[in-house]
Parts: sequence; structure tokens; C-alpha cells
Amino acid sequence: MARQILIALAALLACMPATQASESVEPDAAWSLSLPAREKVDFRGQVNFDKAGQEPGTMLYPAPGLLGFIVALVTHAAVVNGQRKEQLSEMQTDADRILVPFRKTLDSFNYGELAERAGVPLLAPNARPQSGWRISSTPVFYMTQDQTALIIDNTVSVFQGGSEQPVYSNTVRVVSRAVEVENEAVFWQKDGGLRLREASAALFRASVEIVRKHALAPAAGAAGAQRTFHYLEGQTDALERAEPISEHCGRALIRNLRGWLMSVPLQRTRPAAAECEAPAGSPAR
Repeated sequence: MARQILIALAALLACMPATQASESVEPDAAWSLSLPAREKVDFRGQVNFDKAGQEPGTMLYPAPGLLGFIVALVTHAAVVNGQRKEQLSEMQTDADRILVPFRKTLDSFNYGELAERAGVPLLAPNARPQSGWRISSTPVFYMTQDQTALIIDNTVSVFQGGSEQPVYSNTVRVVSRAVEVENEAVFWQKDGGLRLREASAALFRASVEIVRKHALAPAAGAAGAQRTFHYLEGQTDALERAEPISEHCGRALIRNLRGWLMSVPLQRTRPAAAECEAPAGSPAR
């Protein structure tokens, strides 16, 4: 019973919407961006977390009486949590192996270069503008295991003026469309890893634009408007239950059940219009 209550509480928290403000940011409002203090861009291999999170075993601790049961339950939860963290760490380490061919490029890829290639105004460390909007951004990039696509999870907080209290906090995920090349590792590493850097910057720019245009806008759609979206993560089919916001050029902008904003490539059923085709090495579209 206690475990069922904990699961129900976790599910409820996962479904809570992101912090939402009643005001919206004008598209032409002055804005700036701050990035983590650490220099190197956070890049990881994509993990299939569907295989994680299962309890390793049954609780076998002796539990004489109610107090003993509570102590045993807490002890069991601590043990399981530690085992799960160890499992996830091992899975991430294994997933990161696909980045080995790109390690030289990624070791020299810093946030300053990312912002410059993305064309976004980057604030000096600890700067606090007194007007306009400031987006505090913590991006994490992932490469799919087939090495054909990139994903960004950009956790953001939006501040007004010099305020220390964010008016909006959320995560924006952008999934690139898979590249169709003979050798993905060679493709990304060409010209000293230029394609990998530029594609990452394109994803970052797209995530920031989503924040500016949609993060503080009133939620679109009515309750019960969610539907299941079929999209691609590299060459792999993926599903997301979400509220549609917009669709254009084979991509959908959606709000999932956790409140995240996601831009995903839909499964194509017909050739895209000419104006929708992105050049090679620009998978953010």
C-alpha cells in the first residue's frame, strides 16, 4: 500500500504543468541569454531508459510491528534508489561510447562557441540586465545510438529585468531529423567536426526561439485535446502523448504531459515541399 501511494504521488508530480506566467513576451522585446559557468558543452549518448527503473528484488527485511515495517520500507527504498542510480550511471556510460569518434571535437566545444554559432546574445558571467528578458539556459545534447540525429534538452528559466525570481521555468526538447548519409561518423567529423558543431548550434537556436515565442504564451487547446504523436528519434519510431501547438514542414511543436515543449520530426508519409527541405548538416528543421 505504501509503495502504491508513493507511485501515485510520483505520477501526480510528473504530470504537473511547468511554471506558467500570465504575461507573454513580445517577439521584439529586448532579451539576453546566460549559460552554465562550465566551459565545455554537455554532450551525451542517448539512453534507452525503458530498461531502467525496475526494482532489483523483493523486500526481505524483518518488520516486527508497524514501526518496524516503516523502518524496513524506508531502508528498502534507500537500497533500491541506490541500485537504480548505479544502474542508470552504467547505462549512461555505455551509451556514451558512441561519442568516442567525436571526443576531440566535443572536448574543444564550449558554450561561448555554441552561442556564437547560434547567433544568440550571450551575457557575461553573473550579469543581470535591469530591463528586458533574461533566459537562463542549461542545454544538454544527446546523439542517438544510430548516430543519425541529435537531441537537445534545454532547461530554461525566464527572468524579467533584474529580478531573481523566474516568471517561467520549463524544459524544451528539440529532436533533429536524421541525416541520410553512408557513414555518420565521417559526416559529423568532416572539417574538424564543423557539421556537429553547427547542427548543435541550430538545435540550440531552435530551442531558444521556442522559449521566446511560446513559453509564456497562454496554453493552446482545451483539456482533453492531447493525442499520441508518432515521430522519429534518428531512425527509431517514438511515441509521445501531448497537446498539439503547431505543425509545419513535417515537424510538430507539442506540449507533453509533463508540460515540456517539444519540437519533433513527424514520420513522413509523402515528400516534403521544396521550401521545407533543410540543407545537409542542418537537422534542426
